[in-house]
Amino acid sequence: MTVAVSIDDNAAAARLATVAGLREKLARLGGLGGAPSAARAGAAAALRAEHRARFVAPPLPAQPGFEAEETPAGTAWVRRVDVDLGPLLDAAGAQTLGAAAGLLRLVSAGGAYGPLAGEPVASCDHGRVAVLDIESLGLRGSGVLAFLVGIGVQQGTTLEVHQVLLADPGDEAALLTAVLDRLEGCAALVTYNGRSFDVPALRARFIVNRLGDRGLEGRPHCDLLGPVRRLFRDRLGACTLRQAEIELLGMERVDDVPGFEAPGRYRAWLRGAGPEALAGVVRHNELDLCATAVLGARLLTHVDGDMVGPVHAADRFRLALHLERRGETVRSEGLLRDTVTAEAGPWDRRAAFRLAARLRRGGGPEGEEEALSLLRSLWREEPADLRGARALAIALERARLLDEAVAVCRRSTRLCEAMPAWRHERMRGAPDGGWPADWRRRGERLEARQRREAKRPRGARVQMQSVLLGA
Repeated sequence: MTVAVSIDDNAAAARLATVAGLREKLARLGGLGGAPSAARAGAAAALRAEHRARFVAPPLPAQPGFEAEETPAGTAWVRRVDVDLGPLLDAAGAQTLGAAAGLLRLVSAGGAYGPLAGEPVASCDHGRVAVLDIESLGLRGSGVLAFLVGIGVQQGTTLEVHQVLLADPGDEAALLTAVLDRLEGCAALVTYNGRSFDVPALRARFIVNRLGDRGLEGRPHCDLLGPVRRLFRDRLGACTLRQAEIELLGMERVDDVPGFEAPGRYRAWLRGAGPEALAGVVRHNELDLCATAVLGARLLTHVDGDMVGPVHAADRFRLALHLERRGETVRSEGLLRDTVTAEAGPWDRRAAFRLAARLRRGGGPEGEEEALSLLRSLWREEPADLRGARALAIALERARLLDEAVAVCRRSTRLCEAMPAWRHERMRGAPDGGWPADWRRRGERLEARQRREAKRPRGARVQMQSVLLGA
């Protein structure tokens, strides 16, 4: 019995010790509510005194070009430089850096932008544009620590570059505060893949450091990766910033530090390596800011009609789809026609199908006839294209050209029966039940309708067909 009491007492003591330890850890993290204790107030005062001492005596190692800047959260280290982007803009075929409203239209649909869809783009027309790029120690989660944050503010053809360096990992709150101070008042944010990485990574660090992001997440944001993919994915393949620089801007970097080396160089610098270890990373970040700003200007020029030269076979088709998304149907239709005329596959066929669908929707009798002509040509060129054959059969049925529609169905049915089953499964756009069943059902329905039409008086059939075709 005595032993049992001793065990209970030991367990209770262990639990009390565990709770006390947890409370102590929470107190150090600031997680306990209520009025601050004298010990916590003293610790906070000591921390503020330490920050003041750091400002008087800058921490080592120092990096040339960076100067200490005092913030409410401590000392931040900032490098400032103005970069004239005129030569880069001339080489890229652009005149000036893009305005906020134009950049936001690159990611907008129908005059509303990004996450704040419904607010007019014109409201940002005269605001400043800030380009953002970060260098970090990781790629995922809240543990992604941004050790260098670059912000470029556009002024005419000049980019005012501000780079904030994390000289001491304990000064992260100061870095984030300095970053927010520089974004204050900017009408729009421009990044490359920033919507998926840079902005969420910074916002996670704001949360960890218990700082408000001052609307960073909801700020009007143009992530250029989306427009580049929509407009140039056929030309570029991998739509990285470096690939876009080479193919669209004609930019070639010399002795550039690859991005994957940045974390290792920063860690080496923290361990005492010389300034040259980090200088290449700083230069890489600056070049990323410049390239992103010039790329935004080049995209606006491309969308306005001065396309990137030499013009790739897919550029007109992709631009037509982009303009259609924005509601500019007249320019979009003209580009589709140009793509069809160029006869550069496979985009000419895609453009022809897109143009035929548009003409059938709103082109009237003349548009319907032109759409039929396009679909007939596509089917004659490639009868095995079952999606094209289906579009032609539907258009013929709507025009009451049942004999021709039945002929298309019969030929397509024979093609399906001759194909192996695995080809049916791999074909894109297959209807429910597969192509063979769809063509059999369509053929049976058309033949039944054909028999019903044959029982009508000849004059009524001719008159109905003439009305539908605009004769």
